[in-house]
Amino acid sequence: MSCGTASPAKTPKNATKSATKTDVSSSGFSMDLETVNGKSFSFDSIRGKKHLLVAFWATWCEPCKSELMQLAEIYSEFSEKIEFVAVSTDGEDLIDKVSEFAAENALPFPVLLDPSGNFVASVVPGGDSVPYSIIVKKDGTVYSRHSGYKPGDEVSLKKELEELLEKEK
Repeated sequence: MSCGTASPAKTPKNATKSATKTDVSSSGFSMDLETVNGKSFSFDSIRGKKHLLVAFWATWCEPCKSELMQLAEIYSEFSEKIEFVAVSTDGEDLIDKVSEFAAENALPFPVLLDPSGNFVASVVPGGDSVPYSIIVKKDGTVYSRHSGYKPGDEVSLKKELEELLEKEK
């Protein structure tokens, strides 16, 4: 696994679909993972109601943790129309650290677990580079993908989320 600090570049929604294995089929994006609290989160539960921002991260990745803190700051501004989730790519042996980080930082959005790495491998080009995020429209189509994080990237992400919501009007 690698940890990137490069600025996330907006990638056209179809640019990486054909080049990588994704969990996107003719019916669109699919995700069903367990939360750190032992509950289940499925995109199907919000499909048609909310857009989704998925941030892939790991406890050993400092840029990932910085990005999650910034997402936590803007979450309330978007939470009515866009669900945020943080998907940990840490293995089984680090689940306690994932739970600890989520609790200590009072992350306001669901923190999901992918200890097998199967979901991240199906969505992230290269299978395991974090931080990595995707925005999925409520119909299940992938709107954009971002690789890496550096301080200040949340400004362009916030603008992108605002533009997505503006297109709905």
